[in-house]
Amino acid sequence: MSLSDNNVVKTARKKPMDPAWSIAAIILLGGFTAGGNAIARDLSPIYEETFDIAAGGASLTRATRYGVALANPALLPVSGSFHRWLGSEFALHINKESVDYAKTLLPGSSSGASDSGDSSAFVDHVFQNPFLAGTQTSLAYLNAYGGIGFFSRFEVDLEAEEYGPAGMPAVILNGKSYSGGTLSGAAKIPFTPFSLGVTGKYLMLAEPGATIDVADPNAVAQYQDPAALSALVTPSTGTGFDIGALMFLQGPRVDWRLALKVDDVGGTRLNGGDAIDDFKQVTSIGAAMTLHTGKDALHVSVDKRDLQNAYGTPPFKATRAGVKLTLRGYAGIAAGWYDGYPSAGAELDLIFLQIGVATYRREITGAPGVNPRNVYVMNMAAGF
Repeated sequence: MSLSDNNVVKTARKKPMDPAWSIAAIILLGGFTAGGNAIARDLSPIYEETFDIAAGGASLTRATRYGVALANPALLPVSGSFHRWLGSEFALHINKESVDYAKTLLPGSSSGASDSGDSSAFVDHVFQNPFLAGTQTSLAYLNAYGGIGFFSRFEVDLEAEEYGPAGMPAVILNGKSYSGGTLSGAAKIPFTPFSLGVTGKYLMLAEPGATIDVADPNAVAQYQDPAALSALVTPSTGTGFDIGALMFLQGPRVDWRLALKVDDVGGTRLNGGDAIDDFKQVTSIGAAMTLHTGKDALHVSVDKRDLQNAYGTPPFKATRAGVKLTLRGYAGIAAGWYDGYPSAGAELDLIFLQIGVATYRREITGAPGVNPRNVYVMNMAAGF
């Protein structure tokens, strides 16, 4: 996981290259380098809304804004109105350890990190704590019968290990760069409580991964060759589609929902670029109960992802559960169970501006409590 051995840090400071510059170069180049997938692909949608993450990621029966198109397009017809969403969004993901370190750099901080003028504080931090940061943007229009959207998501995860392939301190870098467009269609089945939806998607993907000995200048230099980088930045591309179904039983005070979702029907084949692993077909189910008044609602939901175990996902990651409480249609709070850990968040709807925050833990490995990331999310959406 992370390192706290001071001897390891001292070893990493050997000349001829300042490790702070080595690590900085690796971070900057990390989004453009490629390698094997050290972090297994998870079962979350390739685009996931902040409020849905706060509610444990249980979004098959209720999702937020553009997230509906990729969570379950069968949700589109059940909003009770024709218009659903027109707008753009931006979200920032960053882990708690990085936020704590940034606080030490602020003027007046009690930590000496900001006053040392030395790169050693940064090196110590990287070798003792993982680093995760990412951004997510979207532009979309959705109504009760379908919609179109575009998204981009980038994330980098950086941690250190005591002994790399050459027996020296090493940095392990993994990333995700997902972007593309979606086209959705949906309809209710007349005289029944059922609705169906489909989302077609065009994807441009990269999943970079590398393990680099930071004390070896040649390990960094190999990623500074423009010709090599040019070959690595070409993304893999592919087209695929998801289908969803929803049973919606509406009552005067209590609603019930059952959802079925098939992601990447028949598998989504990816070509070109780094030729990363194709997306496998995944079948998931969800159930929910909603207690509501005219303007307030309490939505309790649970999802079971990947029923056929296509990705070999452990049960604690395949089960998502959460609660969403919406008040007067202008505020919401949520809590849930995401990747085997608690999650929570809140959102404020100011008509044309929506602001949300969330906190959750993401397990990098296949076992709970081994190598988690404590992540904060901040989201801002402009639209209606």
